[in-house]
Amino acid sequence: MISMIRRRAFLGAAATGGLALVAGCTGGSNPGGGSGNGNGNGGAAIEETSSVSMTGSQFDPRNIHVDTGATVTWTNDDGFDHTVTSASDNWDKDSSVAGGEETTHTFEESGVYDVYCTIHGGSDLSGMSMKVGVGDTAIESPLGGGSSGDDDGGGMY
Repeated sequence: MISMIRRRAFLGAAATGGLALVAGCTGGSNPGGGSGNGNGNGGAAIEETSSVSMTGSQFDPRNIHVDTGATVTWTNDDGFDHTVTSASDNWDKDSSVAGGEETTHTFEESGVYDVYCTIHGGSDLSGMSMKVGVGDTAIESPLGGGSSGDDDGGGMY
């Protein structure tokens, strides 16, 4: 009788632990956020922020999400010039940003906006480039991270 009670207690505990493991494997509702997102991009993160640093000839972070109507600020933390230039047809921006300076843009419509530096990147999002997801639009293919160049999706040519 005691052994039957212990067996039932053990099986109940094992079942509860198994449910906890399965529950821990389900994803959250962050629009494309987090690492290991299944896009084959090495787990590129999408950060909820409106502040972007230009440092080491990279945008940091490379993928951001903001609410519609938010103003994004790009700050040049390098000692040389960069640009913040639109690489997609849904917006128009081409600002030169000297070291220590910043530029802003207010995104009024939902969408994914591609950005690059004309000095250190290309409109094909090679080199110094990033994506801005706005509103309820998810970034389907976030840019990879890393500092070793285009193979890891960032850095200088």
